Amino acid sequence: MTENLPEKDDAPWLSTQYDGFMTHEEMLEEAAKREKENKVLEIAKKFMEEHSEAMEQLAEIERKEFYRFFAVEYFGTGEGMSFWLKICRNYGSYDGRDYELESFKEFIGEPFFFSGIEELPEEEFRTRFAALIPDYVSKMLDKRDQPGFIWETHYHFNYS
Repeated sequence: MTENLPEKDDAPWLSTQYDGFMTHEEMLEEAAKREKENKVLEIAKKFMEEHSEAMEQLAEIERKEFYRFFAVEYFGTGEGMSFWLKICRNYGSYDGRDYELESFKEFIGEPFFFSGIEELPEEEFRTRFAALIPDYVSKMLDKRDQPGFIWETHYHFNYS
């Protein structure tokens, strides 16, 4: 059977060995593997069709509310005004309590020192306090990949 094939020296690029044949068992295994992959793809497609709107909403929430932005105004120096700016990851409330808001009140202490607190949208916060936010912090905010990120600073302004 190999007498009609050229000699190796005549066609070195031609292989006279062919190992590409599959046994019957290998063919059945390959077919079962493809069938399983098709089922998985079908289930994933069905899931995406059924839940695509919810997944889009979650992605939008994640994009918009990845961090929380606070501006706290309080009396801390006797005369003048103090501002506490804080950016932290948006983990929301736990057990119905907002621990971020509570931490401001605990820090400031007495209610008469507490002038006000604003939780601002990111764009407004970054516009209003652009001169006070360091460049490296702005770059980190743009990445949105810092799950444990907290940046805070205090500014004190005296009137005298």
